[in-house]
Amino acid sequence: MSLRLPAVLITVGCLGVACSTLPAAESPSSTALMKLLKSDRLPATRRPAVVELICGRGGPEDLAAMLHSATAGEFDAVLTANVLTLLIDAAEVRKVRPAGDLSSVESLMNADTARGEQAVRAAAVRLAAVWKTPGISESLKIFTADEKENSAVREAAVDGLAALGDAESTRTLEALAKSASTGRLRLKAAAALAKSNLEKAAPVAAAALAHATAQDDVGPVMDAFLIRKGGPDKLADALTAVGISADPAKLALRYMYSVGRSDPQLSDVLSKSAGIAVDQPPPTASELQQLIADVAAHGDAERGERIFRRSDLSCLKCHSIARAGGQVGPELSAIGSISPVDYVANSILQPNLAVKEQFVTRVFITDDGRTITGIVVDRDRNRVNVRDAAGNLVAIPTADIDEEEEGKSLMPQGLTKFLTRDELVDLIKFVSELGKPGPYALRELPTIQRWRLLKNLPAEFAGDVVDASAFGRHVVTAPQTDWLPAYATARGSLPLAELTADGGSLILQGGVNIVTPGELEIRFVPAGAEVWVDAEPVKAPGGTVTLNLTKGTHTLTLRLPPAIKSDGEVRVEVRKSPESSCQFDVVGGA
Repeated sequence: MSLRLPAVLITVGCLGVACSTLPAAESPSSTALMKLLKSDRLPATRRPAVVELICGRGGPEDLAAMLHSATAGEFDAVLTANVLTLLIDAAEVRKVRPAGDLSSVESLMNADTARGEQAVRAAAVRLAAVWKTPGISESLKIFTADEKENSAVREAAVDGLAALGDAESTRTLEALAKSASTGRLRLKAAAALAKSNLEKAAPVAAAALAHATAQDDVGPVMDAFLIRKGGPDKLADALTAVGISADPAKLALRYMYSVGRSDPQLSDVLSKSAGIAVDQPPPTASELQQLIADVAAHGDAERGERIFRRSDLSCLKCHSIARAGGQVGPELSAIGSISPVDYVANSILQPNLAVKEQFVTRVFITDDGRTITGIVVDRDRNRVNVRDAAGNLVAIPTADIDEEEEGKSLMPQGLTKFLTRDELVDLIKFVSELGKPGPYALRELPTIQRWRLLKNLPAEFAGDVVDASAFGRHVVTAPQTDWLPAYATARGSLPLAELTADGGSLILQGGVNIVTPGELEIRFVPAGAEVWVDAEPVKAPGGTVTLNLTKGTHTLTLRLPPAIKSDGEVRVEVRKSPESSCQFDVVGGA
């Protein structure tokens, strides 16, 4: 049974699906879409799709109507934040802004925080900066200086200063990068500064990285230099001058490789500081032959899968198994049954040796000095959509592209530097067993493979007893940014020990797409999990429930209370009932 990844976990409906695949000239007019949005005929679940179409294709008057609806409180907080983000995209990619006065967006910068609208405030701050509304510069400085301000809003203000790009904003960013009260904000400010001034950003970024801890996100500052022409070498020089200890060097090095980069000078500096060997040359024929012999004699596939799932290797960011995982590298479910061991070993050790056509990358250099590498998803006259090594969809305005050329594999050369010889042997063994008869054979019984883990669980949902209706409403409205990816093993179970160490409640969510309605049987292990389908709680006596779901995509949410041990596993099996006409797909993807 094939798996597929829908665009969203909400049924968009025929209008949204059809319009998204048509050129603008063939789409329903924005006037018709606006009338539909204002009417009582549009179900609430389809409003986001229509709003996205209007913001993605509409002109200044249409965008002005969207801005008015957002600032007048006609949308809920989630949709309001989405509208503001879409207006940012319209300004940056299509170069279109709403007609009339734009200053009304500033009213959302101080939205009602009691209603959980921090995402709205942050998006409003970014949008006002992109539009350069009057007085926004002073507001941004106030937000960044206020240590009591919400962290998401402060970081949005930092991004806003980078968007302004004037001399005063640059000075503010430089000061923040040197002396902000948190390491996270210092790193964020250094990343923002790099967008306009690499020379000033390099030393303060190096100093911020040198003091980074495991709780700090080094990604933004690393990305800021990796994406700029000459950026990796400038950061390498600055790190050499400042000096960086082993732990922060490991954080930076792991992130660098996780996004498919292995720039030699920066990789060498970080590797030496981290105490990790620098990149080794490709194996000789005799070395490869000995490696393959060791795989046959000593390789352990079970240990190899644990290595494959390690966060420092980021294999699941690029590759999927049972259609769950990254989409920028080959699907690996059957790789061992169709590829000899030497091919598997060479693909890991020398990823650029043979890249399949659909995974050939393109490198884009923009007029502001950015270098973006990824797999082209689609393109039109306004933009090129590229999937990068982290699985992010990056929109590049066509007008901003200076150069385009063919790139290399998104899997970086030298990734095996993080492995011992025995670990490499086990990893090759695991990948080479995928699809072969035995424990890693292709499975006929579908299981939920692609999970989402809710982070920052509210206290009222962390105990042994929760309000089931309130919980259902909360998880349905939780934005995508509140969820972290998690993937089941090749055998179909999700190890809980990988997700938490504190024994608290876990909230997991998967999806099932119903193609033809009919009875569906779902079996949950462990049986003690609390279950919701969409926003409704369901009883699953003995861990099994029979459902008759409507056509479309439905979410399955599990709450695992503290009583369930964190060293166990979650497994959800999905099958149609005997004699049922149900046809379905388990939601996969990244």
